[in-house]
Amino acid sequence: MTVFDIEVAKRFKDLDPYDHVSNAVVVDYLMEARVRAFRLLNLEDRGIIGQVVARQEINYRRPILFGLEPLVVKTWISHVGRSSFSMESEVWDEGHLAADAKTVMVCFDVQSRESREIPGEFRRVLEANLHASS
Repeated sequence: MTVFDIEVAKRFKDLDPYDHVSNAVVVDYLMEARVRAFRLLNLEDRGIIGQVVARQEINYRRPILFGLEPLVVKTWISHVGRSSFSMESEVWDEGHLAADAKTVMVCFDVQSRESREIPGEFRRVLEANLHASS
């Protein structure tokens, strides 16, 4: 249902020796968009439920060159399971798809540091914002 369009600034320090954004930095852009989407959903309180990245797949479609225009990272929740959920993203640079990604997040208990089922209210918010992939 919900796709978040998160603007993320490109920084000069993100460039590699080939004058395009390093592939490792794209992971940072995805994390920034994910954290900001959690804030928009009021799910950022890590004391309630922790989440960790269990898997991340990234397809790099075209180089991201330095420029003053921010990237737009479209991010959405694509699957909700028992103890994990998936978020997908597209990184758009000046109107062009630069990368797409799928991130699997696992919920865990912050005290025991073990995985756990997604708690009820957290699950309700995730499911209410579930968006089928295009």
